[in-house]
Amino acid sequence: MECKLIRPADLDEALAAREQYTHDALPIAGGQSLLVMMRNRLVAPAALIDLEPIEALRGVEVSSAGISIGAMNTCRQLIASPVLGEEVGVLPVAARQVSSTAVRNLGTIGGNVCHNEPGADLPPALLALNARAAVRRRANAREVPLAEFFTGYFETVLEPDEILCRIDIEHPPAGAAGVYLKHAISPEDLAMVGVAAVVVPDGKQTGGVAEVRIGIGGAAPVPLRAARTEAALKGAVLDAETARAAGETAATEVDPPSDPHAGADYRRKMVSVFVRRALLQAARQIEENGHGAA
Repeated sequence: MECKLIRPADLDEALAAREQYTHDALPIAGGQSLLVMMRNRLVAPAALIDLEPIEALRGVEVSSAGISIGAMNTCRQLIASPVLGEEVGVLPVAARQVSSTAVRNLGTIGGNVCHNEPGADLPPALLALNARAAVRRRANAREVPLAEFFTGYFETVLEPDEILCRIDIEHPPAGAAGVYLKHAISPEDLAMVGVAAVVVPDGKQTGGVAEVRIGIGGAAPVPLRAARTEAALKGAVLDAETARAAGETAATEVDPPSDPHAGADYRRKMVSVFVRRALLQAARQIEENGHGAA
């Protein structure tokens, strides 16, 4: 079947095309995932809406409210951004681990999030940063916490007439440290388990934490926050024993699949291991930066 390419001049034209075609058209960003699916006849849209020309979906803006990242920023741009490196360093760290150089050069943050492939690297980091998805249709706009954005395998809350425009992140608390760790067969593969941890020190005692956020990918139908683990760590002193216990709790919060790469029990064990490692690495960062105690 022939596929029509629509090249809108701006966001309004793109939204108009989304409204006109709904299920019959798909937005295309970097194309690193969508084109593969089309080649394998997994999807067959009647039209593609090319987001490449739309400047409104690019750039990184900083305001008093936080950081706004255009959906068309590539992984390479995330890595190279001094603003993101300084403000939300765990995100460029995760972006460095996305597949190959070629994919990082073309693949976008919006495409990565909307594709929602199990084991993708960016969602755990964005979850740990309390990110929100800014979504638009012609009639209105809405913001969706990323924890509510993913609904199932390769599925999100996006409606057929909507486009993800940007990812918004609040400024992290002072002294916060972020870590992303990935367990995969090879560096270019999707994560069997990906763990992002953002740890906020309480500033009162060495190792004391005011808040911990943990995002996990590859170990459940959708990327998730380890809510029970986070609650147990609030106000705790983060040491080796606390981190071990947190890892064990996190392993009970996931629902990993079994596939030819790894079984469910193995993935659950790796969640425990990598949550522990991520927490201890974040604690070391805080100590090295001098934020561990008043």
